[in-house]
Amino acid sequence: MDWTREAIITLRTALANKYPMINDALPVSNDAGLDRTRIAFESKAITNWFNILEFAKSSGRLDNVLARALQDFPDDEVLLGIQKGAPPPVLEGPETKSWKGPAGQPALERILGSKSTLVPINYLEIGLKRARQVVRIKRLDGTSGTGFLIEDDIIITNNHVLPDAEKARDSIAQFNYQQTVDGLDAEFETYNLKPDEFFKTSVADDWSAVKVGGNPTAKWGALVLAPAKPEVGDNVNIIQHPGGGQKQISLTANVVAYADANRVQYLTDTLPGSSGSPVFNAQWNVIALHHSGGWLTEPNAKTKTTFYRNEGILIDRVIDGLKN
Repeated sequence: MDWTREAIITLRTALANKYPMINDALPVSNDAGLDRTRIAFESKAITNWFNILEFAKSSGRLDNVLARALQDFPDDEVLLGIQKGAPPPVLEGPETKSWKGPAGQPALERILGSKSTLVPINYLEIGLKRARQVVRIKRLDGTSGTGFLIEDDIIITNNHVLPDAEKARDSIAQFNYQQTVDGLDAEFETYNLKPDEFFKTSVADDWSAVKVGGNPTAKWGALVLAPAKPEVGDNVNIIQHPGGGQKQISLTANVVAYADANRVQYLTDTLPGSSGSPVFNAQWNVIALHHSGGWLTEPNAKTKTTFYRNEGILIDRVIDGLKN
């Protein structure tokens, strides 16, 4: 079949939910004819399947993987939809139910939705300044994630990126890993992490905080953390290192679809490697720490309806954890 990027992402999410453990993924990989010695298996399911499917794509065996999964789940609608070439569901953010236009004489211009999308021109400049504090975290095993710098030379990222002091000690933070306005590779700077000086983590809320050597805040600045109250319909931006690559930002279709006192779900594009990215609101304040995505349920929902979304940890959870 013709494998589009959307089909691969949908398959990756489905397989991560159905085969969450490495031991679950191994027989699927073997039966699909993949050389397991050339795949970097990861404990995090979505990253694990990203690596498996990237190898399957390069070796022309994505069809084999799908066929093997259908042996275990022959009636699964998502897998069958991929096989038939059906696109993933198109998700629209909350918007006005109807729009009839103004009464009376037609006007030359109007705000078309329930909220204005107009922002001051300095919005772009402020975003570039915030991007200076977003870093790529590279681990000794070659995997990577995203993090961001706060005061006292502390980097915030996910627990599944830096689960303990030992992993942090062998990792580095790379600032300015991005392209210039001319499309060239910018000169980046590398800093060592110092978990022996400061390291805190939370498995439940999937965050870690670690000291960075070399006083990076003196040059790159620091993001300020403050309690946040995101609401459904708010617009958000994520500055990130998707796929472990150069810094990018998602600026379209970015809307909050669910928010409570612990989690925020949004329709903003990310990839493996984006874990640990700061989620900003329209005022460029950090409201969440991005950590996962795919077919998600809303926490505390009465029914287990799943939605194709990304999710972050409300930044209040990180702030409270740092205080304690």
